[in-house]
Amino acid sequence: MRPASFVLLLVVPVVACSEPDTQVQPAQVNWMEWPAEVQAGTTFKVRLAGYGVACVEIRQFVTTPTVDQSAVTFEPYYLTGRPLVCPLDFTRQDPAGTPALSIAPSFDTSAAVPGLEAQYPRTYEIRAGTNVYVPNALGSALPIRTFGDITVRTAQVENGRLNAGGTAYASRDSLGCVSLHPFGIHPSYVIENPPADTAQYWSAFVRGYIYDAPAPACGESKVFHLVTRN
Repeated sequence: MRPASFVLLLVVPVVACSEPDTQVQPAQVNWMEWPAEVQAGTTFKVRLAGYGVACVEIRQFVTTPTVDQSAVTFEPYYLTGRPLVCPLDFTRQDPAGTPALSIAPSFDTSAAVPGLEAQYPRTYEIRAGTNVYVPNALGSALPIRTFGDITVRTAQVENGRLNAGGTAYASRDSLGCVSLHPFGIHPSYVIENPPADTAQYWSAFVRGYIYDAPAPACGESKVFHLVTRN
């Protein structure tokens, strides 16, 4: 796998819109899940979760990836129209005691990837537009980061494992069980091989895979195996 890349794109997708006031707003991807292996030429799906847009009319959400000889890259974006009045969140209040605006939308969806070419078993990177440290202002392109890879085979593939990666925080309970909480993903995942440190909470960009473990971990059979944390 090549090192994670942070390439700032300078070109926003050009979309032919029938309405003159339509705008393109990039969507930040925070978490992805996809098959660990696929057969060459076979369409597969990738789960995408991240930040959406607020207080604006949404006309279309585009998740179609681009595919080249080495990577599958997602740069989802919204086609938006007129501004809307933001809904009030009555569970939160500002210092004056009035309800706060609800301005933290998110998305959790899946996107189809066309069959990948392979004359022999090989890997492709799975990448997406994201900002690892703080949410990027919508309206400008997002840096591209590698979330992991996928193996493409010409014969039989393993179907029992999902690769996954993205930003998440983890929490340790009183029994020492560590749960991973990716943004926008519910429920959380038990980490079967938590880091050796005993921190009760930590956050990071993680890569790993989800599978049905031979034996339950902290009462859960479907677990997350941590590969990298940074």
